[in-house]
Amino acid sequence: MAEFVEEIRERLLPEYEQMKTLGICPDDQIRETKRKRENLLNKIFQSQRSVADYADFIRHEKLIHKWITEKERSQGQNLSELKHSIVTRIIKLYREGLRFCPNEERLWDNFIMFSKKSIPHEVTGIYEKMLAYHGDKPTVWCNAGIWVHENVGNIQKVKEIFFRALQRHPDSEALNITFFIILLKEASKMSCTPTSKTTPSEQELGLERAALVYRNSKTKISNVFYFMKLLKGCEGEQYVNITASLQKEIIDDLMINFSREESVWDALAQRELQGLSMIDLKSMSLKSSIIIEENIPQKSILATGDAEKSQTNEDREDKLFPKGKSIWQVRTLKRRIELCVHVYQVGVRTVPTATMFSNFINAMLKLNQDLTNQPILKRKCLAIAFKEGHTFKLMNEDHYYACIKMLLKGAKGVENATKMLTEATHLKKTLLYYEMWMVVYMTENNDKKFLEIFRKAKDQLEPATSVSLWRMAITFFKTRPSEANEKFLKFFKDAAMQLSLEFAPFRADYLEYISATSTLDRTRREYDELSKMPPPCLELHRKMADVESKALSVFRVDKSRWRKCYENATHYFGKTNSQVWIDYIKFERDQGDPKNMAHLYERAKSTLDKQLVDNFMTEFTLLKAII
Repeated sequence: MAEFVEEIRERLLPEYEQMKTLGICPDDQIRETKRKRENLLNKIFQSQRSVADYADFIRHEKLIHKWITEKERSQGQNLSELKHSIVTRIIKLYREGLRFCPNEERLWDNFIMFSKKSIPHEVTGIYEKMLAYHGDKPTVWCNAGIWVHENVGNIQKVKEIFFRALQRHPDSEALNITFFIILLKEASKMSCTPTSKTTPSEQELGLERAALVYRNSKTKISNVFYFMKLLKGCEGEQYVNITASLQKEIIDDLMINFSREESVWDALAQRELQGLSMIDLKSMSLKSSIIIEENIPQKSILATGDAEKSQTNEDREDKLFPKGKSIWQVRTLKRRIELCVHVYQVGVRTVPTATMFSNFINAMLKLNQDLTNQPILKRKCLAIAFKEGHTFKLMNEDHYYACIKMLLKGAKGVENATKMLTEATHLKKTLLYYEMWMVVYMTENNDKKFLEIFRKAKDQLEPATSVSLWRMAITFFKTRPSEANEKFLKFFKDAAMQLSLEFAPFRADYLEYISATSTLDRTRREYDELSKMPPPCLELHRKMADVESKALSVFRVDKSRWRKCYENATHYFGKTNSQVWIDYIKFERDQGDPKNMAHLYERAKSTLDKQLVDNFMTEFTLLKAII
């Protein structure tokens, strides 16, 4: 260790000389750099050193290197020799730190990241050394294999790394997927021409290696998403044609082992939409365990009378795979949508779950975001998804909401929406269903039906959950003709009189409306009544205090009504809210009554919870200072 430190000191001397000679920085900055480096050297020399000491030194040297690079750029000098010296020192610090603490994985990662830019030819060797200490982590093996493949290009070395890795971690999904994809990349570069009639091509041999990795892994890994990732890997543009038989093998295994998984059916349906049809895969072989039938009727999902005009331009241009270069048959968007919907329909019957129907409906909703091509077909497919989800009683609230919005655009929108919501609420009574139902009748201004549903919802839902329904009712009747004004006020008053805590804000809103549309006497009567209703509402008292202050400035009325608002606020909230006392004291200050201020101060101290008293006293002191 002493030799290592001494070597660093010796190599630093010419650096300082060069920095001084080239005028990179003044003498005092060089002295400061020397002092800091000496402190860092002393730390890594001591017996009680830690990996953090090495990390601090490395971080400091990187900052110096960055600073030198900026000087080189700004002054137009060539400082490559000086930068090289710093880089060499950083590498030595990394190596010495890793000799001292080889189990520090983060230090290895940082060293490799630095080496990829400074000494890329040594990165493979660094990975090998790291694996000696961290070979228990599949990620390290993956990173090493990817580096060698992408930067060294030695496929034999890559295979050696992954074979060693899989001996230690045979059930690692990350290792198997990474090796699988690398083998696919290599196969895509190989010749597809066989050397003889009896000898397979290089590409076929390369694909067989990838297939062997898959077949070996599937005996050890039983996670459906692992199979899905491999299948997705085969769909890459470079491999989608050459891996057709491998895709079929993976899909067959998925259907044998995971046919009850919703994600499998979702993925297969989306493949049909992309143009990767099982029909084409099945045409390669007569044997298949897939459930989807090949002979799907060519007739459109649409009824004959609803058929769309042939979109020849769209059909001609919508070709994902050029003819003569793909095993995939070119299909129009219309046909791909039909095949996609068919797979979803098979899926929801095989796995009739809420998740499966959610996948189906979400896919159709996404499809309907762009109605440039095949709009009628897309809307028809969405209607099919909604209908089946509703029929199976497995549609969620959000999808019912989307469905109702769609139904209301139709000729018999209200009738159809009402029928669906009647059946939905019979199955499950939720706030959203009733909100949708009320919206249906709001759209046609049907007061009677609106009230009927509102009352039904109020009776069947917990009061605390129905606040939004009351707001809808108030808003609806507020916009109605003037003869419905009394009905609106009744709803508003009833909401304000509800006993649940969630309804307390209605009181302040109701009082504000009354004060704006009625007399001061009525506003006071309403306030007196509402202020006695549980649960208490602080905003009600603040609102009335505001009303009284405005009334006083106009009518010169008695201040006792104004004071009553503050008194009520302190009565109901004086124990847990120090601000109500401050507001009351400010009121008395404005009335020029210091005696009442002092009295309120003492009341507040004796009433407030102990943990709030100190804060109140501080605020009161500030208030006195202002006075």
